[in-house]
Formats: sequence, C-alpha cells, structure tokens
Amino acid sequence: MSGMPLLDRHMTLLSGSLRTLLQRESDRRRWADSPYAWLFQPYMGEEAVALACQVSTVQPAVMSVAAVVLSPRRVHTSRTWVATLTASPALAPATLRRHHQLHDTVSSRTPDAECLSELAEFVGNRPLVGWQLDHTIEPLNGLFRTVLGFGLPNAQVDVAKLHGRQLRRLHPHVEASSRLGDALNRWQLPALIWPSVVSEATASALLYLRLQREIALTA
Repeated sequence: MSGMPLLDRHMTLLSGSLRTLLQRESDRRRWADSPYAWLFQPYMGEEAVALACQVSTVQPAVMSVAAVVLSPRRVHTSRTWVATLTASPALAPATLRRHHQLHDTVSSRTPDAECLSELAEFVGNRPLVGWQLDHTIEPLNGLFRTVLGFGLPNAQVDVAKLHGRQLRRLHPHVEASSRLGDALNRWQLPALIWPSVVSEATASALLYLRLQREIALTA
C-alpha cells in the first residue's frame, strides 16, 4: 500500500449518482473564477478527511460537525475541525447544551460564510470518508448550498459500504450491521467510549484504515 493513493483500491465505492456528478461538474465550471475554484480540482495526495455530523431533531436545528485528517498509516487527531453550528443560539439553549455535552464541542458557531469557508478550507479537495456518509453529509451540504451556493464537491467513500463489501467477501452468510460500534468490534478496533462527533470521525477513520489493510491482504 506504500505510495498508493488512499482511494485506489475501492474507486467503485465513491458515492454519487450521475446527477450528483453532473452537478459537481456544473459547480466546477460555475466557480472556476472564484476563490473556491481549487476545491473542485482533483486531489493528487494521499490524505483524506473523516467526517461526522449529528443534527438535532428539534427546531431550530443544531448541528455538531467534526472533521479529522488521516493519511495511509495513521489518523492525525491533532488536525481536527470541530464545532456546533446553529443559526439561532438564543432559541435553542437546551439543545445547544446537550450537543456540547454529548459531542464534546466547546462553543457554538453561526454557519455563516466565514464559518463554512473555514471548514471548506480545512477539508480542501481531499476525499471524505465516514460511516453512512451519504446520510451524514446531506444536512451539512444543505448549509453549504444555502450559504455558499454549492455542496462539498469532494470524492466520498462510505465506510459502512466498504465494511459491508469486505464482510460479504470474507463471510458471505454474515449480515453487516448498520451500527458503527458493531463494525469496530468485528474488526477488533477500540469501542466508541464516548459518542462525540470527534470520536465518531476518528473511529470511522480507524475503521477505514483497518479495512484498507484487510483489502490489501486479501486482494
């Protein structure tokens, strides 16, 4: 796996329908002369970013987000972006307190252009990985589209799908669980001790790297 781009072994797992791909291409052309143009360019490095997002079920919505950088051999927990986002902090004090406690975020931020541009700058054009990533990223992309005019254009790998594919390959009669904790246990990784967004993103990254090693060994 040395020297290999992080996504080479499972390009078929990159999420996105034809509509999504066409939208990304349209966005790339639309933002070609903007400061965001580089986000739409192909990434040539070996890093990725693990993403986790938890959204409240009450209104006004509160969203906690964590992004953690990983490379082919390690998860860089010192390189993390984390925040709880809400447009109306005064209207949801109890929900905010719960998110700060559950997801280990220090303060709330308004999801305005400055905040989302900062997150986009952190993520860059590196691929995104995450557990059930399609579901995870959609509310965040909704904010990006509303505020900046585009969703995150990054290549994406759903670690849940990667886990399911490798499990079926090795144990065809075992049904893959939809729970991240069960997948961590299956591949003998540390359990989620505290269900914060940072721990979820970190666990997804560790699982991704573990599955990469498994795929390399059984290829």
